[in-house]
Amino acid sequence: MKKTLLVIFVFLAFMACKPEEEKLTFDSNVSLRFSTDTIFFDTVFTRVNTEIRNITKRLKVYNDSDNAVEIESIALRKPTSPYTIYVNGRPSSSFENTKLLGNDSLLLLVQVTIDPMDENLPFIVSDEISFLTNNNKQGVQLVAWGQDANFLRDSVLACNVTWTNDRPYVIYNSLLIDSLCSLTIEPGTKVYSHNGSYIFIKGTIDVQGEAENRVLFRNDRLDFKEVPGQWGGIIFLPGSKNNNINYTDIRNAEVGIYLGTPDEDTDPDLVVGNSTIENIGGNTKLPINGGLILPGYGILAITSDMYVYNTLINNCAINTLGNYAGGSYRYEHCTFANYSFDFFREDPSVVFADNLVVGEDALLVDDLEVELANSVIWGSLKNEIIISSSGQANFSLSMSNNLLKTSDSELNVNDNIINEDPNFLDPRDHNYRLDTLSPAKDKGIILGLSTDHDGNPRDDLPDLGAFERIEN
Repeated sequence: MKKTLLVIFVFLAFMACKPEEEKLTFDSNVSLRFSTDTIFFDTVFTRVNTEIRNITKRLKVYNDSDNAVEIESIALRKPTSPYTIYVNGRPSSSFENTKLLGNDSLLLLVQVTIDPMDENLPFIVSDEISFLTNNNKQGVQLVAWGQDANFLRDSVLACNVTWTNDRPYVIYNSLLIDSLCSLTIEPGTKVYSHNGSYIFIKGTIDVQGEAENRVLFRNDRLDFKEVPGQWGGIIFLPGSKNNNINYTDIRNAEVGIYLGTPDEDTDPDLVVGNSTIENIGGNTKLPINGGLILPGYGILAITSDMYVYNTLINNCAINTLGNYAGGSYRYEHCTFANYSFDFFREDPSVVFADNLVVGEDALLVDDLEVELANSVIWGSLKNEIIISSSGQANFSLSMSNNLLKTSDSELNVNDNIINEDPNFLDPRDHNYRLDTLSPAKDKGIILGLSTDHDGNPRDDLPDLGAFERIEN
């Protein structure tokens, strides 16, 4: 009897010393609190063969009681759910008897993997995480939009292929359009590339976007909305010609466009119109033509021929536009803007050079011809344009009716506007349309471009840059 009393005494003494937050309460009025009542997933591409594509979200579970509770059950409601719960690093569809101390929290990870449904339009995939605590039932809703897609992996396209806008295209481990072959991309088509994946073009690409039905190139992680360097970029290789990109948005790549198509003529091998290239950078050097190129160029063109009009290039780690080692280029109604929002940047927004240093000592030099009209070159640096002539090649530069941020007083000719803030509406939000008081308003000359980047009409006194100011 004495031993029994001693055990009871020790137990009571232990309970008296036990911290309040460790003492279990079985009060049914005690409920959990959640960081959200519904977890939404951005559009998730369906599973590719055996490659699992998981998107993960977090859920915080709080116990606001001073005492501990035992969560009897944490479980998904659907027996064949596309979702998986992680508790304390362990994945499952259900967990039992999970203790949560008083005034403490528990972190849950929720992943979703969606099987194909053979549907063109996005479809909803839903479930619920149910919690049972002291006979108190609570739930958190799970909602995702699944998207079937056309998946291409390590692909060399068949010749003369057309991509439609029925379903998006997702590229893994790069894609090649081979010599003498073409790819046509219809209006409204969306192309998503996995990390490190490039689109290589030896043949021809014709991107046929429209003002109200633009084509999109971006990364395949849709939860990474505006993060540079999430896929490789579009690479034009020697021999490629007759390329056209119109009403197209290229985002979040390591390089927007690389053009390396030297030839004997000056006809444009690439025409880019009414397009946007933005959020360009990364940490991995690009393996191109046997060399390594740093990421961060909106357009990088080497000894090539190109025409660009009504196009915005912004937020690039190095140059929005770099023309090196010669070539023939024409730019009309373009906006090249770099504000260093995501990068520490030392390079100017635009470089025109007839030379390029290759290796330690070699200098590649070729004739350079550049025409720049009705355009804006601006950014956060004191000098946003560099003109580099080696003196070893023909160098022709025609610049008129542009707004330039530059320390080169020789560019203050031909009705160029020097170092006057263009007053963009909201550069941080990628809105480079002009404010009412912009000095770029009505300062252009007629170039034969009747509409702007958005398809809006230009008037008889066109504005500089990619966008025509529309007055209400």
